[in-house]
Amino acid sequence: MVDLSQLNLNDTAVEESHEFEVDIACVVIANHGYALEAIQRSEEQDIANVRHSLAGEDWDFVNSEIRRAETFYEDLRRSANRLAVVGLVTRLQHWTSRFAKRAKIGKPARVHQSQLLNQMEALNKLLGHPMVDVTFFKELVDVRDSVVHANSQAEWEYPKGCNRQVAQHYRGPWSEVEFSPEQLKEAIAKTTQQVKWYDENIRAEGPLNG
Repeated sequence: MVDLSQLNLNDTAVEESHEFEVDIACVVIANHGYALEAIQRSEEQDIANVRHSLAGEDWDFVNSEIRRAETFYEDLRRSANRLAVVGLVTRLQHWTSRFAKRAKIGKPARVHQSQLLNQMEALNKLLGHPMVDVTFFKELVDVRDSVVHANSQAEWEYPKGCNRQVAQHYRGPWSEVEFSPEQLKEAIAKTTQQVKWYDENIRAEGPLNG
């Protein structure tokens, strides 16, 4: 279970936080936390029910039923982590589009299949060396696309015969996406760092539009 207090996004007063930090805290972190709490409660209740209903049964059989329940709830936790990445990338895409508009970037050069990554490349070219390399965000986009379009498979065929895959460090043992709590924490931190860097470097362009 992710310890949300360790994400360090709420250590300062809300009025001192960047808008993106507040956005992510509400849309991604809070929803992820509520999902994990609900999963934990349900798991504890189901295991208690197993122990009660199978009282007096063979201990090996009871343990096998408990392990079955634990496996099911671990799958739910993995799904919650994956959905948190989808939410994070979605908010990054929204904010990046706003920055591209503010910086008067029209149609960016097509370097990647993803509009988000193309806009990030254009902003990086305009503003200088970014805080986080775009490769990191490409890997997050691959995870997002796998979850949304390929049932969280580590490799899949994209339209027009293009093969897609997620980075090795985001793969589980059964060729599926597996995003750990530590990786989610890193993704939130680096995405926040990049968004704040964009904002600071184009502040002279005026307030955000939209």
